[in-house]
Amino acid sequence: MIKFFRKIRYDLMDKNKTGKPALPAGRYFKYAIGEIILVVIGILIAIQLNDLNENRKEHKKELSFIKKLQEDINFDIRHLTKQDSILAGYLSNQEKIPELLLKATSVKDIANIESVMHYSWNNIEINRKTYNEMLNTSGIYIIKNKELLIHLNEHYALIEKYQQFMREITEDGREYMKNPDLNTFRFLKKYYRNPEFDINKIDTSWIGNYNSPTYLALSRHYNHVIGGVNGNKRIYIKEILTSSNALVNEIKQELTIRNYNN
Repeated sequence: MIKFFRKIRYDLMDKNKTGKPALPAGRYFKYAIGEIILVVIGILIAIQLNDLNENRKEHKKELSFIKKLQEDINFDIRHLTKQDSILAGYLSNQEKIPELLLKATSVKDIANIESVMHYSWNNIEINRKTYNEMLNTSGIYIIKNKELLIHLNEHYALIEKYQQFMREITEDGREYMKNPDLNTFRFLKKYYRNPEFDINKIDTSWIGNYNSPTYLALSRHYNHVIGGVNGNKRIYIKEILTSSNALVNEIKQELTIRNYNN
């Protein structure tokens, strides 16, 4: 743009050199002022064009982040829905465990209870790739829809809260399992199906004895696994799914409003 105005200036100078008498000092002054104005206008236009180009880049980057967030959260929804279904199956099979434990009178009864005790110490897994990238590159600040930004931050704060809860629940569960009163149960669980295992070598008198330390410790462990690990994990996942679905709908609406077609 500046080159364009310079060309005009040079053309005028050439015309002035070929066939026109020298201009008086006052005319030269006006000509210089005009030249300065042209240069300033050229600079302002160049700055404006540069700003427009930067705004377009930022706009494209913003919508790209939003689209990738949508993809991440949709992935989380599919993954968490599957996890919820698995947990629902665990809990369905474990509903009668407290009753079965009360009725247990033999090693075989305890082994049957253990066969339906499924759980995982893994935390709630979430895909934070895009959100973390936005935080690390200050991309979070280019989101123009501030209400969407608030909901986005609230969503990941909710996840962090429930992940922390699960860490605490897991630590509690591990403490339950460290209880020395469960030593005979752990040995039984480990070697029961070993053909060389001699049941008479360990104490099994705690089975059916509701007041024995081993029975009480095992009951606490089972209740923690059923309600604390599987039960609470399913509650947290459902809450995250609710937040995820609401956020995806909000993002979809934002992309529609912004006419994002990629």
